[in-house]
Amino acid sequence: MKSWINNFKLSLFLAVKTLWRGDKWSLVLTVFIMLIVFLNLLFIDAIFKGIAITMDNGKINFQYGEVIIEPATGDQYIQQTNNIVEAIRDFYYIKSVTTHLRTGAILINDKNKDGRDVASFSAGVIGIDPQTENQSIDLKSHLLEGRYLRKGDYGKAMLGSDIAGGYGSSVFPTDLEGVRSGDKIMVEYNNGISREYEIVGIYKTKNFDTDSKIIVTRDDLNSILGTTNESSEIIVRLMEKKYSKQALTDFSKINLLRKYDISDYQTKLAFGKSINKSFDMIGMILRIIGSLVAGLVIFIIIFVDIVNRRKQIGILKAIGISERTIRYSYIIQGMFYTLLGIIFGYVLMQFGIIGFFKSHPINFPMGDMVPFIKKESLKMSVILFVLAGLIGSFVPSLKEVHKKILLLMK
Repeated sequence: MKSWINNFKLSLFLAVKTLWRGDKWSLVLTVFIMLIVFLNLLFIDAIFKGIAITMDNGKINFQYGEVIIEPATGDQYIQQTNNIVEAIRDFYYIKSVTTHLRTGAILINDKNKDGRDVASFSAGVIGIDPQTENQSIDLKSHLLEGRYLRKGDYGKAMLGSDIAGGYGSSVFPTDLEGVRSGDKIMVEYNNGISREYEIVGIYKTKNFDTDSKIIVTRDDLNSILGTTNESSEIIVRLMEKKYSKQALTDFSKINLLRKYDISDYQTKLAFGKSINKSFDMIGMILRIIGSLVAGLVIFIIIFVDIVNRRKQIGILKAIGISERTIRYSYIIQGMFYTLLGIIFGYVLMQFGIIGFFKSHPINFPMGDMVPFIKKESLKMSVILFVLAGLIGSFVPSLKEVHKKILLLMK
């Protein structure tokens, strides 16, 4: 054990002397290259993770909440909505509760009111309570123009930007071709009732499912559907996501909820999980490629250094220093480059690039995205990078250092 420690100390001494006496610009350039390789590795993975988080947050904040209660299969509505809300709203982890009434309709925009230039769109209609909705689904701060719905609004509606048209990219091939706040459109409900609506606001959340809806008051939609205390869904917002499992357990014990489907956001985001797995697979492939590049860089640096110091290696062997000690000194050099690249790359990514994007998010179609470093991905990146550095420094030293002294001294 003592002999191994002494050999390591001597290897460390040789590595430090080699680095200290070497060309400083070459040292800086090598560390910079390793920094860039590791930074590229982190950045691409952080972009993938940021996209996944942005998509998931859009679904949670504007569509499902952390927990959603829906009618059982075959049923149209949740009955006794007010009683259910009263039964669940007092749990300590509940932030807010909102109820939605849903149906379908054909939206018609007769721009010139002459029946000639007509645009139509088949959309979902959501009935909300304007006084409680914004505590759970914040559409008010996402209005592009106009105002939010008010209690008592009849014949007035808010329209998603993907339906209105003229507000940038949309996943739909058609829209209402430029409806604006103050315009009037005809809504033909699935039950045959038609009503003219004034559009009082246009909103854009970047969640395509939400942005493809027309929103009216519950009282208005009740008058269309003949409902009173029924809902199509009850959306529950929690203080923190971690309480979702507790909520599922507690809600399942409430008699009023036994016949309804209760899901948390993780169940609803099952499709997103498959995307995350694809991103993770791509990220792993890129990490392996990046690590191979890093290993190749270290291999070239160490190999060139050994070739330039062959006589010095021969002298060291001649005075009795073991091959293992010399080899370890080059491995230490390789790890020095590798670890500095990891440290500087992480610091620049976490406190520089991510800090910048927190203030200036990337504008993606599904939301404003900020890169995010996942702990598991960071750990895997570091392990692969260190492994690449070890192999990249060990391989060239193994071959050259093993040569006989006379060959090294030539």
